[in-house]
Amino acid sequence: MNIDVYARVRPSGRGEGPPSLQIDSQNRVVSGGSHFTFQTLFRQSDTHYDVYKRIVDPLLEMMVDGLNVCLVIFGESGSGKSSTVAGESMGKSGIVPILIDHLFMKLAQGDGYNYENRGSASVTLQIYEIYNELIKDLNQITTASHDFLELEENAERGIFPKRGQSVPVGSASDAAAVFRQAWSRRTDSHTDFGPAKNFTSVIIRFELSMYTNSNPLPNKTTFTIVDLPGAEKLTEDVSSLRLREGPSLSKAIHAFTNVVSSLASQPMPNRVINYAESKLTQLLREELGGSCRTCVLSCLKPHTDPDILTTVVRTSAQLAQVRNFPVLNDYTTQHLITQYRARIINLQQHLGFSAAMANPSQVTDIKDELRRLQTENLQLRDKNERLHLKMEQIQGRFGTLADTKTDLSAQLLMTEEEKLKVSKTLVEMQIENNKLREEAEAAKFELTNKILTLEHDLMELEMERDRQAKAARNAQDKLAELEKDRKELADEYVALKTNYLTLSKEHEKEAARNEELSMELLNLVNTKAALIRQMQQSHLADDNDPNMEVDRIRNVVSRLSNRRMKPEELLAGEEDRLVVERNLFGKQKMYQNQLDKMKSQYEEEHGKMEGQFTSLKRELQDARNEVREKQMKISELNAQLITLKSLKDQMESDNNRLQHKMKDQNAEYRARLVKYVEDIAEYVDQGSGVPDQRKTEEQMQQFVNNMLKDIKKGFKAREEQLSQAAKASRRQTDHVVHKYEQVLIAYRQLRQQVQSRGIADLDLGPDETNLRMTDAEIHSANQKEIFRLKEELSTLQHKLEMYKVGVPVKGDSKKNISFADTNDKEHWASLRKQLRDFTMNTQQELEGERAQLLSKNHALEEQLKECQDYIDKHLVRYKQEIVRLRKLLGVKEDGNIANSSPLAFYKK
Repeated sequence: MNIDVYARVRPSGRGEGPPSLQIDSQNRVVSGGSHFTFQTLFRQSDTHYDVYKRIVDPLLEMMVDGLNVCLVIFGESGSGKSSTVAGESMGKSGIVPILIDHLFMKLAQGDGYNYENRGSASVTLQIYEIYNELIKDLNQITTASHDFLELEENAERGIFPKRGQSVPVGSASDAAAVFRQAWSRRTDSHTDFGPAKNFTSVIIRFELSMYTNSNPLPNKTTFTIVDLPGAEKLTEDVSSLRLREGPSLSKAIHAFTNVVSSLASQPMPNRVINYAESKLTQLLREELGGSCRTCVLSCLKPHTDPDILTTVVRTSAQLAQVRNFPVLNDYTTQHLITQYRARIINLQQHLGFSAAMANPSQVTDIKDELRRLQTENLQLRDKNERLHLKMEQIQGRFGTLADTKTDLSAQLLMTEEEKLKVSKTLVEMQIENNKLREEAEAAKFELTNKILTLEHDLMELEMERDRQAKAARNAQDKLAELEKDRKELADEYVALKTNYLTLSKEHEKEAARNEELSMELLNLVNTKAALIRQMQQSHLADDNDPNMEVDRIRNVVSRLSNRRMKPEELLAGEEDRLVVERNLFGKQKMYQNQLDKMKSQYEEEHGKMEGQFTSLKRELQDARNEVREKQMKISELNAQLITLKSLKDQMESDNNRLQHKMKDQNAEYRARLVKYVEDIAEYVDQGSGVPDQRKTEEQMQQFVNNMLKDIKKGFKAREEQLSQAAKASRRQTDHVVHKYEQVLIAYRQLRQQVQSRGIADLDLGPDETNLRMTDAEIHSANQKEIFRLKEELSTLQHKLEMYKVGVPVKGDSKKNISFADTNDKEHWASLRKQLRDFTMNTQQELEGERAQLLSKNHALEEQLKECQDYIDKHLVRYKQEIVRLRKLLGVKEDGNIANSSPLAFYKK
């Protein structure tokens, strides 16, 4: 039965993109002229459970039915072999955790072949790792090089790791826990050629022992899962790898491919294969070409080197040609295999070979190992000599330090005094710095207000200048129009005067002519009348009077003279016509001029507005770009801030850990010193019996004094550490209080701005008095008075609102008051202005004074607390230490020395 070969494409990671593998519809992978058709090709969307259901579940059925089964995970590094075996996380289990659950589920449910005749079953788990031809049992904690396992061969088990541990597991949870612990013990170091896990092989073997009613011995079957090293080393030459990496680092994967190539070229059962080239192939003797049902899962990367892919495809094709001979592992088959193994071992012993020496290549390995040990021996000798030299140097330095210890103690005392002076000077400088900072802030605030006021005045003056300029332009335009009208009127006046003179002359001429004609007509009439009278007198003496005819002619002449228009009336009509014409056309011209002027002003203002709009649009675009850049910078700064915060937290945790470690070491050092003092006292009490005992005792006394100084120094260092921690905590508290006060000031100013603008429908939140801190020591008397006045102001404002809506206030028994008068509004406006001035000016001075008092108060409190802590804690501790040391030295409370004391012995 040939080995079944499957393939799986690892899901693409972030930034990798779609896979570049050439895969057709028949699950055939093509690379560099080589191609192979896999039985099943799992895509990137397939999960671990899909792989288990297609490959592992049928193998598990065969294992329960009595066959040895094996799954080999093959592929290059980074193709997802380890994640396929163990999974990525608890939510994505690999095939081994899924196999454990289904195995115990099948055993509990009783699935499988011949279940009626089946008895009890037990499962054991073995997990080995092979790295650099060294076998490590992952079920055990390896602490030294001698914990690595060697191979052993016997008739019952074949080749197996000696001293390997088979862990019995009774449930799925126990098996999963054992597997997780063993998987975490894999070699996780780094070499010069990459991570060590790229060169390791992991063998996971489940052994199932099951009793049946008809067999006296249990049927034993195994399920082996093999995670091979990275296949990328198969593309390189073996000799160059041995020279570069050593003889055994990549030996396992090359030996595996050699065995596969030999098995693929010799499919008949009478073949003889050399499995002794590597420890991996020796352990997989049954899984490759033996009694085992084997499947291979080739893991492929979505983006890989063509040479590596060609090697993987070629090796997969060779694995598909390997033929195994699986049989049912009942007790008769096991006994038969044991018999054949015993014969083979016996023949090897008769031929003079042992199982470990059957391969000639192991001689080369032993020589390489011997050469490596010799090199390590030389390196250890050099290191030993260097350590001896360093030890001598350290001893010399230790002597020098012992000589300078007394000088350092004196300098330390002087340093403590100087430190106190520096601390006092530092506090004074901080107070002075706070004063200067407050003065600078006040000056800055005043200058800012002045700048804002001047800018406001400048804007108003510029607006007034623009208005005056516009009015001047309008006046100039009107003046030009009036001048033009004046010139037109003057021209019209000259023309009218000329016409008037011309008409006057013509009128005079006509009047003279009319007079002449009238005289001629009168003469003619008189002549005619005379003639008529003569005729009448001659003909009709008694007819009508001729005077009547003369009167009639005179009336006609007078009527004609009356009908003639006077020059004044003619000129008056002409003037009316000109006035009407001037009113009509003059107003039209005036309106037209005004329209032209308004149009020019509109076009000018429109041009200005368009220019301003363009500039504003450009400024808006620049502002948006700047905001976008600022946002990008802010995001970068946020990322850097998060990184720095994490680094800060890590450094703080490391600092705390180191401080605790230092505290423990100091305590241990002090305990050792105390123990040394006790031992020296006991030694002096017992007596040494040396000739020069007096000199020895003086040396012991000096040594004890030095150790007591070291003990005091340790306590003092701990005291300084705690004092610094307390000061840092106090500074942080003061900083938080200062920031809290700044937030309250900003909140108050914002509320006042909103109230001054008359926004009534906006919820301003709680009042400032409800947000203040309850600690009475934080606030000074001035600030308490400010808070009291603000509470009264809020009460009055509440009453004012109640009066506005017409609701009587509790405690107010007066008659209804109307607030419609403008004097009350002006009064409240002036009151608000006074409060605002008080807040901006007087409160600033009070807060400056309060900050000075707080700084002085904090400095005095720190000094007082330090003195009090020293008196309450450290002095009492020193007294107890003195009493204990007196007891050790045998000194009584009244100052007398006991007879058994070392000091009494010194006096003697």
